[in-house]
Amino acid sequence: MRADCTPAGRLLATSCAVLALAGCITTAPPPATTETAAGPQGGEQVYAVGDIAQCGSGPPAAAPAARTAALVPAGATVLAAGDLAYWHADAAALQGCFDATWGRHRERMLVAVGNHDYVNGTTAAVRDYFPQAARAISEDFFAYAAQPAAGWWLVVLDSNVAGEPMRRQQEWLEQTLAGMRGDPDSSTACLAVMWHAPVYSSGLHRGSGEHMRPLWAIIDRYQADLVLSGHEHFYERFGPLDADARAQPEGQAPRQFVVGTGGAHLYGFWKPPYRSESRVLRHGVLQLSLESGRYGWRFIDVDGRARDAGAARCRAPVNSGNVPATAARPTADQ
Repeated sequence: MRADCTPAGRLLATSCAVLALAGCITTAPPPATTETAAGPQGGEQVYAVGDIAQCGSGPPAAAPAARTAALVPAGATVLAAGDLAYWHADAAALQGCFDATWGRHRERMLVAVGNHDYVNGTTAAVRDYFPQAARAISEDFFAYAAQPAAGWWLVVLDSNVAGEPMRRQQEWLEQTLAGMRGDPDSSTACLAVMWHAPVYSSGLHRGSGEHMRPLWAIIDRYQADLVLSGHEHFYERFGPLDADARAQPEGQAPRQFVVGTGGAHLYGFWKPPYRSESRVLRHGVLQLSLESGRYGWRFIDVDGRARDAGAARCRAPVNSGNVPATAARPTADQ
């Protein structure tokens, strides 16, 4: 079963959620804090972001999505974590607001799909618009594997399906990761995984990715390093967590980034926030420096300021070679 993504369904769900949570969410501007140290700048530079093209009634050039798109250099790979256009990613929205803001990056965008990307029960418009969407291996769920950098694998999953499509997606995931780790050429590769609805978050949609916990357990078992999500309209970084929300030592569980900051309207965090190490209420993009055996990150806001940064070694090389991992430095709300 998929979420009701019709205009009436979205309006009802949004209205109920806002009324129920009005006393629990803070939307005040985040306090200014000192910047963190920049992550490493070697390797392949890729950019992650979700919840992107929302132009409203004004010109696209004035939309926040135009400013976030300007942060990404021409020719860079973009990992797009779903909700690619609003209010739903049909051909008109993709060829209109998205094309006018982020369109110049679409050739090199590796996309996941979000709830707004299902239109009348299908992702046909997304599949038609994004060249890399041809990688998707099924019509019933939107999933595929890719290599965004040397020594790195990316697995894209669909958090909008349930029942038989979810069962088959889970089976495909297990087979894909078993094959990857069983191949000598990729047994120690770094692994990023991307889907839309986060398992962990501190916002309006907290709990929306609960059904993805079994998949989290699978990717953890195969030593995933990063989980990239959107859906919540802010930036949030977590330390390593297992599928039961238990904090783990550095290098012993995936680290999740929520990057719903591509251009959709922003909203605030729960009080108190959920176990996260960094929270930023600004539009922006996550810059990832993907090297063999390690990665760095910087969240860059639309004013060009690095609001969060850090670095870590990948799990598979660390665990196979007993190399100590590099811990990230936690930061406060921004």
